[in-house]
This record gives sequence, C-alpha cells and structure tokens, in this order.
Amino acid sequence: MKCDHCNKDNFKNVLYCEHCNQRMFRAKVRLVDNSGSDNTLYVFTHDYYIGREPSSEIFLDDLAVSRKHARIYYQDDIYYIENLKSKNGVLVNGEQISHCRLKNYDIIQIGGATLHFYYSEGEFPEDQIISRTGEFLQETLLKISREIQSKNMLDEVLNTILDGLVAMTNANDAMLWLPDDAGDWQLHLSRNLRLFGEDSSLRSEAQNLVIKMAGNAKHYVFHKNEKQEFVENLEEIVGLPYRMLAMALRSRKLVDDETGPRKVLGVIVMRVFKRGRRLDKRKVNLLESLLSQTVVAIENTYLYSEALEKKKINSELLLAEKIQNRLLPRELIKTPKTDMAAFSRAQSYVGGDYYDVLRVSDDALAIAIADIAGKGIGAALVMSSLQGSLRAQISYEQNPEQIVANINQLIGECTAEGLFATFFFCIYNYEKLELKYVNAGHNPPLLLKKDGGFEFFKSSATALGILEENRGKEKTAQLQIGDVVIFYTDGVTEAMNQEMRQLGLEKIRIAAQEFIKSKPKATADEILKCILKRIEEHTEGQQQHDDLTILILKILKK
Repeated sequence: MKCDHCNKDNFKNVLYCEHCNQRMFRAKVRLVDNSGSDNTLYVFTHDYYIGREPSSEIFLDDLAVSRKHARIYYQDDIYYIENLKSKNGVLVNGEQISHCRLKNYDIIQIGGATLHFYYSEGEFPEDQIISRTGEFLQETLLKISREIQSKNMLDEVLNTILDGLVAMTNANDAMLWLPDDAGDWQLHLSRNLRLFGEDSSLRSEAQNLVIKMAGNAKHYVFHKNEKQEFVENLEEIVGLPYRMLAMALRSRKLVDDETGPRKVLGVIVMRVFKRGRRLDKRKVNLLESLLSQTVVAIENTYLYSEALEKKKINSELLLAEKIQNRLLPRELIKTPKTDMAAFSRAQSYVGGDYYDVLRVSDDALAIAIADIAGKGIGAALVMSSLQGSLRAQISYEQNPEQIVANINQLIGECTAEGLFATFFFCIYNYEKLELKYVNAGHNPPLLLKKDGGFEFFKSSATALGILEENRGKEKTAQLQIGDVVIFYTDGVTEAMNQEMRQLGLEKIRIAAQEFIKSKPKATADEILKCILKRIEEHTEGQQQHDDLTILILKILKK
C-alpha cells in the first residue's frame, strides 16, 4: 500500500510508513465483547465486515450476531457503517440505524459487543511515540506516578503503553497477558487480533509461551530464520531481524534473595511481518523504558490493593489529609488591583494538588500551583516540603529561577525516589502589570486577554525532583487591565465523561471567553463558577480519578 505523504510502497496494513514515519491507519475500533475481551483494531481505508462469519474482519462469536451483520467502509475521507439486513440490528449511540456516518467517539452496539470508534482529525496517542518520543514518555510517567488506585486507571495506562509499543515497533499485532487472582495467565489487552482461526491458535500458543516465561523470567525471540531463543536482556537482539518478540514485565524486586529470578508480572507479545524487523539501540532503550513504566504501573496498583486489604492505609490517609488541609490557604490575599478566586478538590482523602498566594512586597504577589506525583503521606510530605521551602525563601528571594532551583534541590534530597512535582511559580507586580514566571513541567496557565486573544505560559523547566540541577528559564508576561489568568492542574483538562472522553483545555477556554465576553465585569469568583459548571456538564456525574484545582486571577485597575 502506498503512503499518502511520500507516495512510497509499504507492506499491507503497516501502521506507520517505513520511509517517512507518517501514520497509515485512519481510525481505531476498540472492541469489548460479552466475554470481557478488550481488543483494539487499527482501521485503514478498505471495507471491514462485522459478523459471526469466521472470515469477517471484525469477528464476533455471539449467537445474537448475524453471519454478515454490518459493514464499516471509507468514502471521501468519511467512515460509514451499514446494517447488512441483520436480524437484531445495529445501534449507534443508542439509536437503531440502517446506514450512518461514523464520528469520533461514536459507540456501536452489535449483539453483546460494544465497539468504540475513534477517528481523530488531530493526533492519536501513539503518534507521539513516533514524532515526540520524549513527551510521550514523560506524560506516561506522570500518569503512572500519580499512584494508580484502581483497575480502570491501570487499564488506561496499559492501553497507552501498548499503543506506544505497537507504534514504535510497527507491530502487526500485540497481546498483553496478566495473571488473574488464581494465578492463571489471561489475555488482558490486545491489538489487531481477530480471535478466530489462525489468531485463536496463536492465542493458545502464546499462553503456553507466557507460562514458560513466567518460570524463567526471560524475554523470548522468534527470529526471521525461525531460530528461537530466550534472552536475559533486550540488548542481545539489537540489529537482529525478528518475527515475534515476547517481553517479560519483571518486578523491580527479587522474589527470594539477591540471586533469585524476578517475578514476572505480565508478558507483552508482538508479531511483525514475515520479512522480519530490526530494532536499533535507540528503540531497544525506548522499549526498556516503556516496559519499566508498565512494571511501575502494575506494582503501584498491587501495592495499593494490598494496603487496602490489610487496612494499613486508613490512618496514613487521615494523617495526610490533616497535613494537606493546613497547607492550602484559607483565604486569598485581597488588593484593590487584583481579584482572585480558587477551588481545590482531592479525589481521595488527600490529593497531590497545591496552590498558594503570598505577599512579596507592597506592590507584588507570589502565586504558585503544583501537582505532586502520587498520593497519601508521601505526596503530603512533598507538598509540605514545597510549601515550607517556598514560604521560607519568599521573604528574601524574589527571583523565580532561583526559587525553583532551591525547591528542586530540596525535593530531590529529602523525598523518596520516584516522587516529584510539576510546579508553576510567578511574581505578579500589580503596579507594573508585569508577571515573571518559571513553569517547571506544569500545565501551562491560560491568559485570556481583554481584547479576545489568549496565550499560554508554557514550560521552561523540568518537573521538580527529577534532575539534580533545575534552574529553569524566567519568562515575563505584560498584562493589561481586564486580562484574566487561569491557573489549573490536569484534573481540569482530563475530566472525563461516561465515554471516557477528556474535556480538554480548548473547551475550558471557549467557555471562559464566551462568559467574559457576555459579562465583561464578571468577578474572578463568577469566572471560576462558570468553569466548574462546564466541567460538571461534561462529566455528567462520572466519578473522576484525579484531583482538581483552579485559581483565577483577574487584573483590575492600576
């Protein structure tokens, strides 16, 4: 098949062009059936038949499904679904259809199966591993480090990582195996499996392989020349063409003693086309990084579950809650030239969000907002260290770069490995209308200008606690009377509805700008309530998994 970008030939159904790295697939279908199978299919431009017929591109082993039930097809840059006169029909977003256009996030119901359709005009998550590898790894690490507390949150991370692995290796298909409560190995997530015929036999063979790998804690390689071997390290396959690669997710802790094998928490199996594929040193390093992040995600979930079962976490959380409540400001500093309002909500006993407003001088305020990786007593103590360091410095140090560097050093020296914080700090001089800031990996605050424009205060430093030296670069924004600055944590933009669709910053921006335009004299508190209402409308009562913090600054007269 030809690439639309470089017009060069590729193997059929390759995910990313082997010549220019542009994405070849157009859409994705995530299939969750009545057996609990969770399989994502990459959709190209040819027809996809759905049914109980074994040759169907999307095979559904369900008596409520006709042999040829429906068809997804592509025409003029649009995907459509057609009911092929099936007995029980096709539902799209809860309504019976005979034929309709498919849009991003549509939900298709056929028999006992639910198909989630994704057709993004922008990027898919896995595109980042191709174009912006560093950002993909950092965002995944941030997501994992916020201490996963449920199976749903674990699955979200595992899906992201599996997408990244498939994209990076251009795999033909992939499987993620995890043990169940009884210790039996089960297929947990998959990509591009038809689950019938050759693929169903592959599933059985893969399960036998996984059981072997759980015993020897080694990776498995099926080479292009059909040689098979188990290897201790992935570096052993650098430059060698392979057709199948099975990678053991090995625990960071030894099972018995320092010489014993590490416990296998899961196995990822990937296949490529028969001609084989090579991995260079860089991609092997990326693979190892993603595998390491997967292990962290799984172990965090297990550790949290064990702590709950043993009831050891309640007292810790209550203590952490008390610590956090003392750290957040009870009321904001008031001046005739600024109007401020804030809201913060933790999703559990205690969260990882922090904000503060401090008086620096007669004409300036310091504003800080942070998101601590993790929850519980560890995160609360990091927050306490951050607040203490900030308040101790502010009386004598007013250089944002130096303040960020000092706090970074403290967090790096005084906290446990793996704990860090995204942090935005600024000093606002309300006489000069000048805001000097350093953004250490935090969500970029949004400046809504009185004239209708907007801009972001983007990151200029790494998150705190990751690097030994992290001074960052100070930036300056010149504000105007009537401007509004929205500081927030990712619980705002990642608020999800029942379809697991994130709200996103763009919708927050539009809602706030439209409200301000209709009510130019709106107070900071009214703008805050407008944003909270927009979040509530989007989430529709869906339980959220992340903390949420918003701080509004409105510029008044000089």
